[in-house]
Amino acid sequence: MRKGVKGGQLKILSKDDIYYIHLSVLRILEECGVKVENDTALKILENAGAEVNWKTKVALIPSYLVEEAIKKAPKSIRLCGRDPNQDFVLEGKKVYFGSGTGTTHIYDPFTGEYRRTTKKDVEMAAKLSDALPNIDHVWGLFSALDVPGNVIGLHQLEAVISNTVKHACIYTWHGKPQINKQIEILSLIAGGKEELRKRPLVTLYNEPHSPLTYGKDYIDALIEWAKAGLPQIWYPGAMPGATAPITLAGALAQEWAESLGGLVIAQLVNPGTPFIIGVASAGMDMRTTSVVYASPETYLLAIAAAQISHFYGIPMFGLGGASDSKVLDGQAVGEAATYLYIAALSGQHFIHDLGYMGSGLIGSLELLTICDELVAQVKRVMKGIKVDDETLAVDVIEKVGHGGNFLSEKHTRKFFREEYTIPELFDKWPYERWKKAGGKTLEQKAREKVLKILKEHEVEPLDKDVKKEIKKIIKETEKELGSH
Repeated sequence: MRKGVKGGQLKILSKDDIYYIHLSVLRILEECGVKVENDTALKILENAGAEVNWKTKVALIPSYLVEEAIKKAPKSIRLCGRDPNQDFVLEGKKVYFGSGTGTTHIYDPFTGEYRRTTKKDVEMAAKLSDALPNIDHVWGLFSALDVPGNVIGLHQLEAVISNTVKHACIYTWHGKPQINKQIEILSLIAGGKEELRKRPLVTLYNEPHSPLTYGKDYIDALIEWAKAGLPQIWYPGAMPGATAPITLAGALAQEWAESLGGLVIAQLVNPGTPFIIGVASAGMDMRTTSVVYASPETYLLAIAAAQISHFYGIPMFGLGGASDSKVLDGQAVGEAATYLYIAALSGQHFIHDLGYMGSGLIGSLELLTICDELVAQVKRVMKGIKVDDETLAVDVIEKVGHGGNFLSEKHTRKFFREEYTIPELFDKWPYERWKKAGGKTLEQKAREKVLKILKEHEVEPLDKDVKKEIKKIIKETEKELGSH
């Protein structure tokens, strides 16, 4: 089992603030409602007591349905890997880290070329994440833009699940046909649908449209995944000032309404289905209208979102380790590090987007590798200081006495690795030693580590027959849906 670390140390909202936001969320859902572009979901909501306008597709969701959904949602979710030692549990304020998915460009680690991404890049990202010790859940980081668009979800799943034994995560792609095929593939790997339900190998990332709109394909995916009893994320990504109010409190209220509306539908479909909530307000630069991933405002929203998640007691999806920088430079590492600390210390359970640059458009294997080492630092900070007779070391202090040193003491040898992190990429040597070793920058060392892992790391392969069947399913689906 991967243990995770306990967050929740950072707080900015009072209890009254949180409850005020909660009441506003209930009011938005009950009086404004959500537009649901899916007749099946509208019927489910109407039968449960929601007021549905079939002409506008807007459902007004009463507060009692929201409160019931919160009660039914699991407060503890076990996420599994192909290797059971990689399992972990989302609960309390435990924090776990991983990359994201969907970036469209990469600086090729072999050539340095800036180009559009391919399925091979997805495979590389999964393999790298499998090897990095502080990455808990594995995503494709990139989009497989060289495969037919209407089956990209199947190719993404194959690329990720074939290259990691850790818990995997995938994005929703084009609705019900692909979702059912994804579940079929995962059931094949797990040994049946019931076995998959017991040991969910993949979490589905699903996203409503802000403001307050649920697209047909996304709801199809939500319903099918809920029927299967598999864990899914319902995560609005509004932009304050564009698709949400410019005020931070207003953005929180709208996005939590969007998130909890999805929770209601999932719990009506299958009470107790594992559901991960959350919000991801990315700012908008009013000068350029571009997305801003890393800023004081997004950090504040991340802390507040975590507090609201803890209020509901439901595991949340969060964001960290990302940057708006277009290249791997000081800005990229600085923003990624700051965001990691904010996300972890606020207690976001399921932190993603490690390795994102260019406001979510560029994936960096080097930044992901740097983030892995940053996470080790974050975990050490969150571990805190252990205070007992042995760590206070009064007897050792008395033994060494005045003017002595502690270098040869057994106490030092016993605790130096436990108490202190030993970095691999971040340089701590004197200048002369660093220069003699080649005078390499952090970026150079990260690239070397990426290439070494991609060359040497071996992932336990899928069973040959299973892999053959997966490829058959993908080909049949391409033929069935038509390649475009």
